[in-house]
Amino acid sequence: MKIGIIGYGFVGEALSKGFKNDVEVFKVDPKLKTSIEDLKEFNPETIFICVPTPMHSDGIQDISTLEQVAEDLKKNNFDSLVVLKSTVHPGNINDIKKIIPSLVYNPEFLREKHAYEDFINSNLIVFGGNKESSNKIAQIYLKHTKCVNKDYIFTDLITASLLKYAINSFLASKVIFFNEFHDLFNAVNTNESWTNFINYLSRDTRLGNSHMNVPGHDGRFGFGGACLPKDANAITEYASKLNVEMSLIKHVINTNNKIRASYEDVTDREEQQNIKYNDGEVKK
Repeated sequence: MKIGIIGYGFVGEALSKGFKNDVEVFKVDPKLKTSIEDLKEFNPETIFICVPTPMHSDGIQDISTLEQVAEDLKKNNFDSLVVLKSTVHPGNINDIKKIIPSLVYNPEFLREKHAYEDFINSNLIVFGGNKESSNKIAQIYLKHTKCVNKDYIFTDLITASLLKYAINSFLASKVIFFNEFHDLFNAVNTNESWTNFINYLSRDTRLGNSHMNVPGHDGRFGFGGACLPKDANAITEYASKLNVEMSLIKHVINTNNKIRASYEDVTDREEQQNIKYNDGEVKK
């Protein structure tokens, strides 16, 4: 089987490593000096799009690279089934579907530093799109990947997108909740460590045991990285166009901006995604 992967960041790399040895993978990425024309010559049965969707300075999602890829695939008359893994909110995913009508959305739920392990061990594998195309992608996962989970979710494009944003928005909110509770913990008289405290909390399985460490894995307070900041901003901006007031998530963003603005710099990955932390309010 021949598979094409467009975009070879941490998502594309995890996907590539997650295929079995019976799959031949061709990767398109500027740093690899490969092109859509090269991919056309390779003639893959299925193409996975894993390009970045950074944010503009106003928080709006930038899908210009994704749109260009979709247009290039259309222009080159690919017969391949196209699967989108890039994070795209419902409004923008409809725009991409207009270019690629048979599009399947298969969002990723990966931690950047553990992307391969998360890919093969994910208990949430979602296929959004028409039934026939989604079933074909599910068969690829079933027969040709190292993924352990075989219990797939089949839904529409919009629901698949909302699942991705609901999870990342909740995790962002969870980080800020525990940052604020950490302040309270330090203000009261307790003999326990914060590590012990969150270990006790995580015994209640309703809470889960992730996103409780303060500071986080990057040694900083609040949330950062390439995903949570841009996704929280993107979904609130999209919701505002539908006259939906996501006040809780906006509060989370505002609080995080104030926390992160105290640091003098952003990480390389944040810079690549055009993530900035302004000590002020998000757009209403």
